Amino acid sequence: MNKPAYEPMSSGRYREAILSEHETLRRLLGETIGLLEPEPEPAAVPEVLRARARSLYAMLEHHMSFEERMLPPALRDVIGWGQTLEAQIARDHARQRRELAEALEALDAETLTLAQLANDLRVFADRLLEDMEREEAGLLNADLDALASDSEGG
Repeated sequence: MNKPAYEPMSSGRYREAILSEHETLRRLLGETIGLLEPEPEPAAVPEVLRARARSLYAMLEHHMSFEERMLPPALRDVIGWGQTLEAQIARDHARQRRELAEALEALDAETLTLAQLANDLRVFADRLLEDMEREEAGLLNADLDALASDSEGG
């Protein structure tokens, strides 16, 4: 029997890849919100913040697509509730896609003020951080399940 030309990733490696992207998103969120704290910096003109928001929203869209490809193998060794977690994340992603569409539409509004944009970005960041924390809790439980069922951790 021929050995595959590559070693398939373990479910733990898929979870690590997702968590790594979460760290990238956190960094981008921190940099963006940093422009707003405690008040928007004078250099944070609406055009600069709009560009930053577009970049952040594009990164989230890319990340959700990445997660949707990675979740099935990342959760394959979760005993009993992997499908439930995957369904919850799918619902979160559907909501996030609706929120992204609304956020992008708001960015294009000519009447959008710096204060409104700053508020929109703060609300968006808070929701995204909550979603990532919930996903990470599920992925941590997946790691624990993997350790319980496989001494190599998935």
